[in-house]
Amino acid sequence: MILTVRFAHLAEAPALQVGDQITRGQVIGIMGSSGQSSAPHVHVDCVIGSQAGAYSLANMEAGIPEPAPPRQLIYFADAELFGVPAVVTTGFADPDYFRTLGKVHLGFDLVPEDRHESSDHFALYWPRSMPGRVTRIAYDAAGYGHHIQIAFEV
Repeated sequence: MILTVRFAHLAEAPALQVGDQITRGQVIGIMGSSGQSSAPHVHVDCVIGSQAGAYSLANMEAGIPEPAPPRQLIYFADAELFGVPAVVTTGFADPDYFRTLGKVHLGFDLVPEDRHESSDHFALYWPRSMPGRVTRIAYDAAGYGHHIQIAFEV
């Protein structure tokens, strides 16, 4: 099965190009607060299929594209993503997020456990043993800001 993971609200455009293959431990971006973000974090969601086009939480809720099984998303919320443990600040289908913004949050918002300004743990590293391929790098000022989409096979 092919899945696509999106990392959003990055500080800047990733130093990668569409089509690049990435491997475990490779830097894929820098956590930031671009787009509709109100504080530095990374939004991570995962959908079925290789997705090169734009999509939103509303699209995911409607099943276009279809969200991946939550287990696949959980694999991205670990210490390999930042190089230190990840802390979930907004969870999958978080009720408070829905009450506040009227959207179902089919992803995680994550920060590194050690998030002091002097920390070097704002870099995001590809945490999967299987390689991925960059399918989209874009900027969406009204939504996800700088973001990258990476397809991989499970």
